[in-house]
Amino acid sequence: MLARPSATITNIVEIDKQLTDAQAELDSETAERKVLANETEKVAVEISFRVPETAAPITTGLSEIWDSLRGAGSTLGDSLANLITTIVFLIPWLLVLVPSAWLLIKAWKRSRRRPVPATAPAAD
Repeated sequence: MLARPSATITNIVEIDKQLTDAQAELDSETAERKVLANETEKVAVEISFRVPETAAPITTGLSEIWDSLRGAGSTLGDSLANLITTIVFLIPWLLVLVPSAWLLIKAWKRSRRRPVPATAPAAD
């Protein structure tokens, strides 16, 4: 329409208004699409599957014994780990306390061996 030589100013203004309205509508739709895309990015979907529980298994005396034996290994391992930790903790103290106690006992025995000085008889 603009390329025709018979187009009037009124036609050109009307075409420009229609183009402006179309551009505004496109911009509005683009902004709304961006808002909706932003909303859908924030939506989290959580899916969980649940299996219906079956009846509890019947336990026998033997299964309880086997469970205890399996747990005994773990308990033995924990106890052994605690024993090793205790020994490692005590070694430095034993290196200090045993020689100190030996020196104290030796000094105590030496102090008991000293003869008591005899007092001189009094002259009359």
